[in-house]
Amino acid sequence: MIKTEAIVLHTIHYRDHSYMVHLFTREQGRINCLVKGSKQKLALSPVLMQPLSLIDIVLDNRANKTFQYIRESSPTSLLNTVPYDPIKNSIALFLSEILHKTLRESDDENALFDFVKESILFFDTTTKGFANFHLVFLIKMTYFLGFFPNLSQFHDGVYFDMLNSQFTEQNNNPHTLNVEETEAFAHLMRMDYDNMQIFSLSRNQRNTILEHILTYYRLHLPEFGTVKSLDILQQLFA
Repeated sequence: MIKTEAIVLHTIHYRDHSYMVHLFTREQGRINCLVKGSKQKLALSPVLMQPLSLIDIVLDNRANKTFQYIRESSPTSLLNTVPYDPIKNSIALFLSEILHKTLRESDDENALFDFVKESILFFDTTTKGFANFHLVFLIKMTYFLGFFPNLSQFHDGVYFDMLNSQFTEQNNNPHTLNVEETEAFAHLMRMDYDNMQIFSLSRNQRNTILEHILTYYRLHLPEFGTVKSLDILQQLFA
């Protein structure tokens, strides 16, 4: 048996009253779990199966299995707005898909887990000015994934080479942003959750920056692929 904190990424109805749940755990990184139950009782209640839910679980850890069983669960912190606010819920679906694509099984995920958990708690409590939250989250997460750009190299008139994660005087790489795009990218890197509301972006600007970030992820994570929830997210914040 293993007891650990976990963040819900994705839930799929399996059969009967069972579910396959993808989790990001503090102890084991990303894992796949089977939740078995009946109409009367599930080891993980439907309320706690929402994307980005924060839970404590007890796993029946079985060697050489593609999935584990959740025996017990309880909320670490109940989210008050993310599951119920349509805009926040759409952002949660998007970020949970990103996390599912980027995270891998590992024995040492404490720093990344803490970052994601603290980000979720902040997002749940903030009531306004969160239109740039997902952009800041994605850029900050590159630090833990190993390809955070070196902002000290930035100055007016340079280009951002996304392939090599560096600002450069030369625009000779097909994955290099132009000067205007580079400046917007650098501004984003200066944002954090406390000041992101002062950076005013139109929906088109925000979506363009998001496309660049996703391209950046694809360049450094070959298996990243397409993001199914992107179309929904791009309709927000008109």
